[in-house]
Amino acid sequence: MATTTKRTSSTPQRQQGAARASTGTRVIDPIRILRQHVWLLMGAGVAGAFVGLGAFVVCLLFFPRYNGSVVFELSPDLQTADAVVSTDRRTADTVTRLARTETGRVMTQKVLTAALEDRDVRRTVWADQFKVDGTNFDLNEALVELEDELSAYHVRDTNTFVISWSGSSASDIPVILGAVQASYMSSLTDITDARYNSNLKTFTDQKDDLDSLITFLETEKQNFVRENNITSLNEAVNERRERIAELVRQISEASSNVEMLASRMEQLQAKITGRMDPSNDDIRTAEQDPIVMNILGRIRSLRIELNTARNRFHPGHLAVKQVERILKASEDEKESAVQEIVHRDLNAKFKETSESRESYDRLLQTLESDYTEAQTSLREYSSALGELQSIDRRLEAANADRDDINRTIADINKVRVRSDASKVVVFQEATLPKELAFPKIKLMIPAGFALFLALALGIVFLRELLDNRVKYPSDINSIAGARLLGVIPDSDDDPTGVESVELVVRNEPDSVMAESFRQTAAHVYKEMHASDHQSLLLISGMPDAGTTTISNNLAGSLAATGRKVVVVDANFRRPRLEEAFGMEQAARGLGDALAGEAPVDSVVVTTGDSVDIIGAGSEINRVFERLNTSAMDDILATLRRRYDIVLIDGPPGVVSGDALVLASKCDATALIVRAGSEERGLIGRLIGQLKQMEASFIGVIFNRPRHTAGGYFKKNFQTMASYSPKA
Repeated sequence: MATTTKRTSSTPQRQQGAARASTGTRVIDPIRILRQHVWLLMGAGVAGAFVGLGAFVVCLLFFPRYNGSVVFELSPDLQTADAVVSTDRRTADTVTRLARTETGRVMTQKVLTAALEDRDVRRTVWADQFKVDGTNFDLNEALVELEDELSAYHVRDTNTFVISWSGSSASDIPVILGAVQASYMSSLTDITDARYNSNLKTFTDQKDDLDSLITFLETEKQNFVRENNITSLNEAVNERRERIAELVRQISEASSNVEMLASRMEQLQAKITGRMDPSNDDIRTAEQDPIVMNILGRIRSLRIELNTARNRFHPGHLAVKQVERILKASEDEKESAVQEIVHRDLNAKFKETSESRESYDRLLQTLESDYTEAQTSLREYSSALGELQSIDRRLEAANADRDDINRTIADINKVRVRSDASKVVVFQEATLPKELAFPKIKLMIPAGFALFLALALGIVFLRELLDNRVKYPSDINSIAGARLLGVIPDSDDDPTGVESVELVVRNEPDSVMAESFRQTAAHVYKEMHASDHQSLLLISGMPDAGTTTISNNLAGSLAATGRKVVVVDANFRRPRLEEAFGMEQAARGLGDALAGEAPVDSVVVTTGDSVDIIGAGSEINRVFERLNTSAMDDILATLRRRYDIVLIDGPPGVVSGDALVLASKCDATALIVRAGSEERGLIGRLIGQLKQMEASFIGVIFNRPRHTAGGYFKKNFQTMASYSPKA
């Protein structure tokens, strides 16, 4: 028989595992929400479609709009005046910048004002709204309105830009846009003509200045030649220039050799003094010396002898040690000899390099002296010729500039008369619109449908977010510290058609609800058995959570496994245990045993299906304070000795303090949560309070969830029902 000692808590490891099982974050299943409200959403969409249709009719009658546009193309630049076709070499950024500039020009007040002064524009339906007294046209008000209604934009990745306008009359579209187009093109022509005239005047003035300069330079050259008698200086100057060029080459070569030798000497000096390590070539050269070669031969012989000795003797043998010492001495001798030979070779190279540098220094001095003399001679011969050549260069440059300007003037005149010289051409003119731009039925009905559907979705999901009640099994796992022990479906969701749930495990064992109780009982027993618990308090947060029904069916499931089970009705305010078992209320029960008026054995009632029950007792003895006495401890200890499992049907935790009192008496507690009737905050607070009690809190039993359409639990219910034996 089980021990009478009350188990106070589960192991720390199990408590930590239970804590990790709850994430503390509420999870919302959008698919489940959509399926639950599918008809509401469809109705909202249909209503939106009808609203969209009504809006279309209203807009068609009172707010019709026609739209039109003019497309302009940015012509490629002419590379030359004689080019057969223009070539577009502009980048995308350049085209975009030019298009934005032109759209800005279209929208200027100057262009729009000129368009509004057109007589055809003032006869349009659109212009009637700006006529004062039916005759005078308010240009300023019309200009403000046109600026607001007219739009201009660049078409991306093309050489085109567009101006568009919409109005209530289709006939106004080509008139208004045609006037803006004509005004813009006229403005563009004026700008182009002014630019051509300005450029032409600039180049003509430059040509006149160059003509005067050329005449002056030709006169100056004639006077200079006559005054200096310049005839045969060219050959003498050329000879001296060639001599100077040769001296410069020789001086450069000698200087390069001096710098190279100085660098070589510095490197050798660094190696000799030890500031730089000898190069591999220096070491290899030293190793070719006969002395080093002789030592290397001896080292190779000693290594062969050492290998022979190691093969014949062990590593610590005297003969091996002696050969190793001789080999080490020979290697040290070889290193010393190499260093000595390297040092000797470096000194020899340093001396040789130093002598070469002195020779080149003397040669460089001689060449520099000759170079000075040659320059002096050249200056005397080239002074006069240089001045003459300067005059010639100026004259030649002036003639070249005049020729360029003449060609430019000719090109300007050619480009001006070409038809493809305009940088903007009309790609597509405005035409009479063939259909309405607004409203469009194919857009407004879907828009109304989508708008109302989105509104309904927003309301549904907002309501779900604001609703803090526990409605789904996933909500349990979002409560900190909660652990789901089992889910008991609503009887309406049971495909087998349960008539009564009070004793469904006993009366309808093939139902889905009975199977759910059995699975839950298995989890409950596993938790209690793991911690060697016997007494379990079952309480709820709010009334009518189904605590008594769950207690009865858990007792039936546990008793069916061969265990002795007793259910105690500790809900003194609303006892229902005996009624649920279909029995009349007994004269004596738990209250009478606590009052000392009846022993425990006399208040136990056998139900006939291996489950014993203890009712609440007579009404006069249902004193709540007695639940927190040693008499209650004695009763529980007696029941633990006689039964394997003691289930306590407790009162709701919110309306009664008895629940927490009982939690301090039992080995373990479990919380019954009814779907849709209890707040997550309340459940979290009760779990926190139960965890502070001495009893071990093992988890939550979720009762009567509804509408789990398409979810995990509904699929399980259908599988259970189909797998049950047929009647």
